[in-house]
Amino acid sequence: MDLSAVEAFVRATESRSFTVAARQMGLTASGVSKAVTRLETQTGVVLLQRSTRSLGLTAEGAAFFERCRAILAELREAEATLLQSVQMPSGRLRVTAPIAFGRSILLPALIEFRRRYPAVVVEASFSDAIQDIIEEGFDIAIRIGDVSSSRLVAREIGAAHWIACASPAYLKAHGRPRSPDDLSAHDCVAQISANTRRYRDWYFTSSSREWAIHTGAFAQQVFDHADALIDAALAGAGIVYVHDYAAHDFLRAGRLEQVLQEYATPRRGIQILYPATTQLSPKIRAFADFAVATISHPKLCYTADEESDVAA
Repeated sequence: MDLSAVEAFVRATESRSFTVAARQMGLTASGVSKAVTRLETQTGVVLLQRSTRSLGLTAEGAAFFERCRAILAELREAEATLLQSVQMPSGRLRVTAPIAFGRSILLPALIEFRRRYPAVVVEASFSDAIQDIIEEGFDIAIRIGDVSSSRLVAREIGAAHWIACASPAYLKAHGRPRSPDDLSAHDCVAQISANTRRYRDWYFTSSSREWAIHTGAFAQQVFDHADALIDAALAGAGIVYVHDYAAHDFLRAGRLEQVLQEYATPRRGIQILYPATTQLSPKIRAFADFAVATISHPKLCYTADEESDVAA
């Protein structure tokens, strides 16, 4: 059935005038009249009694009019709801992030995001495994380091830096390394990649030299993600090499101390990724813009004096 003809019939009946209905619909009076005639032909029923002065409903037309008016009202309501959902972020948003970043940075930020967009339900999954976010059905992924894919849009939201740190108790008992060369004489807790099973080397740079410390060759403890490294450092197991955001709260509380901070370490971009599409949903756009504006992480460099001030 022709919905435009149904609307012409309803408007003409409500106003009792083809001319008024035409003005409301942006048509001519003859156009509205022809639409109603077309509807009558389709249904095989005379709906309106026409005269030179007025329009009136037939008995069949009256019953049909009430149903049509209700249907058009529901359609307008459905359209308004659809437009609102397109304009306002809502629905379930699936986000994946590395474990340490998710726990230390993303979780606190989600509180503010939910305050701004209460109609969005956030489902977060924290994993250090490399996932195909499109195949796994995620809307957003946060990754540390460069990511290149024609299927994804990548936006940098901050930077992470590697730092070496240990507990005050360990440093009191064993001393502080003054150079990367000293690390081989210390208890260093190594990290092995959960994906490649390769040891992560520790890189340092000065104005005159670069170091790549192969801790896997002498470390007595090895873990495959940052949370375990942090726990080991807090327990006094030795020196660890982690991203600054993973150690942030413990550095500020004085439970860990950074060492070798006068040496530069690699920077890794923090990327937010989402599927490349011309029709980006409001919930994804809202989270991406929120992340770029809110979730950033500067390099953390604390001296022993600064750590004491923070702890106090």
